[in-house]
Amino acid sequence: MSEVRLISFHYFFRTLILLGFSSYIVILTKTDALQYYIAPRMMIYVKTASVILYIIACFQGYMALRAYWGKPVACECDQPVSRSTLRNTVAYGLLVLPLLIGFLLPNTALSSAMVAAKGMNLSAAKSSIAKQNTDLITDNGSSTGVNASNQGTAAAPSPSTVPPVNSSPAPASSTETPTMAKSDAELQQMFHVDNEWDEDFSKIGMILYKKDTIVVKPEIYMEILSSIDLFKNNFIGKKIELTGFVYREDNMSKSQFVVGRFAVSCCSADATPYGVMIDFPTAQSYPKDTWVKVTGTIQNGSYNGNDIFIIKATQIEKTPTPDSPYIYPNFEPLKELN
Repeated sequence: MSEVRLISFHYFFRTLILLGFSSYIVILTKTDALQYYIAPRMMIYVKTASVILYIIACFQGYMALRAYWGKPVACECDQPVSRSTLRNTVAYGLLVLPLLIGFLLPNTALSSAMVAAKGMNLSAAKSSIAKQNTDLITDNGSSTGVNASNQGTAAAPSPSTVPPVNSSPAPASSTETPTMAKSDAELQQMFHVDNEWDEDFSKIGMILYKKDTIVVKPEIYMEILSSIDLFKNNFIGKKIELTGFVYREDNMSKSQFVVGRFAVSCCSADATPYGVMIDFPTAQSYPKDTWVKVTGTIQNGSYNGNDIFIIKATQIEKTPTPDSPYIYPNFEPLKELN
């Protein structure tokens, strides 16, 4: 192959690769599958990247045609084409392989299989979300709401994690009911915190305490669970409603499973599963990854030697998989509640 034809071939191949990546992002966007990989706040950057890739692909195509016509662009702005077959195969293969995987494999949300590898976080979720938000602060330089208020909690104890094996079943339960506060002063005493980092969780807790039923909405999922976990004793006996997918360890009792969701801060690579232990007589009849809406009361419990709160379910309803299966940090949680 002549030098000119070789250069033209490389430019054409690069054009195809760049158009492939650009088209893949467009397809993910059009099929609403981009959410399986990227958090909403990051999507604008990925979509912008697809446009930039398309523009670069057009330029590479132009250079390929010029080289094919025997009039290569002499801009001195390009890396010389390597004549090593091995080197070119490895270099292009690193780009083509992930592109093929993306096109050939189905786009699905993370499920129990990934939870089994990562472990399900059942309590002390506050410390984990605080760590995520602290990372965001480092990346972005500033933030507000829960994000900013949790910088100091990064050193809090690690969340209790359900290991793949060797967990002890049968969490303890309580039939206590919460004592309603008579005044705002009593509420402030009940939800008193010693540091400013937990103040937002204290405010969230006071708002939740006044509700007859705590509905854990996806828009503020982590923040609600964190507040309940932080002020667990104040919520014992409180009615709660929660939606998520079923996760179960083999050694859980027949009346137990976990309702969980994946929290995504940036992309699916940092997805972390969070959930709540459910106690229900016919829990075993709900297979893994079934999406359910659980209604019940908050009770004390323990799992694998860690104190957690559980939901003593009174009703479990199967629901369709939501359009947006993941949850994301809410930097202004109080606005969502109010």
